[in-house]
Amino acid sequence: MRIVLMMLVFLAHVAAADVYKTVDKDGNITYTDKPSTEKAEKLELREINTVPGAQPLPQSSPVNSYDSQPAALNYRINIISPRNDVSIPVGQRDLAIAISLNPALQQGHLLVYFMNGELLEETAMNNIIVKDVPRGTHTLVVEAIDANGRSLGTSPPVIVNIIRPNIHNNALPKPTPK
Repeated sequence: MRIVLMMLVFLAHVAAADVYKTVDKDGNITYTDKPSTEKAEKLELREINTVPGAQPLPQSSPVNSYDSQPAALNYRINIISPRNDVSIPVGQRDLAIAISLNPALQQGHLLVYFMNGELLEETAMNNIIVKDVPRGTHTLVVEAIDANGRSLGTSPPVIVNIIRPNIHNNALPKPTPK
């Protein structure tokens, strides 16, 4: 590492100075522009390759092109209801999902609501109601997209536990012989 660093320092001065290589009694190699002993070997370095920089492209203003659209927004989305890791009681059949969004949703952008990776709804609304959510643990995520379907921000996932009663059909009583 030390040798590489020293080489980089000396390569910056190659055009103006000679470079000498010295090997000490322990085998350590030193490169310098001033020989410290008579045993220093003068190095013949190759000319450094250079390439001229590219000329800047002229500024133009594209008309009706994809690149002329303003830079995409980055929405900060948080699911504020239901809370993460909440249990929804037996009597509650529907699930309300509400989000906070910053900045406000722009024209042509949509919010896409997902449950367990499956699309629930695409809308511009900051809240929706999901009817008759099945029992079990579900993961909710909301994503903002532009008119071309590009993601502009995604909420952290929220886990909800839906509690539903188990219905056990009692077996019909066996008829008893008379």
